[in-house]
Amino acid sequence: MPQAEGSKKAKKRKGIQSGAASSAVLKVLGYIAPRHTEALQALASLQLANSSNPVLYSIFRDECTKKMVTSQDTQLRNILKELSDHKMIASDKDSEGNELVFIPDGIPIHDILTYQLEKN
Repeated sequence: MPQAEGSKKAKKRKGIQSGAASSAVLKVLGYIAPRHTEALQALASLQLANSSNPVLYSIFRDECTKKMVTSQDTQLRNILKELSDHKMIASDKDSEGNELVFIPDGIPIHDILTYQLEKN
């Protein structure tokens, strides 16, 4: 019986954390600049289209240029820095040394995309 109680509490805590992450994401989206939100939403769309896997930076940069979020690489790098400071995105390198960007697992991508729908 105590073991079952422990697993129920763990499930409840996980649900609370998920709800807290959702709330935190929405709060951050409300405070960051619109271009930052647009860049994050572009990454969320690309990541979902890529089976939730990280996205090549070059593809992300091209998407941001196409959507007129940024026109220069330095602008996008500044946006990424701020989003990284808020722990909304992360980056890594693949085995070939290509830069990858992604929204970490703890961040609810659906909420980012839902926020986009609410803004329209």
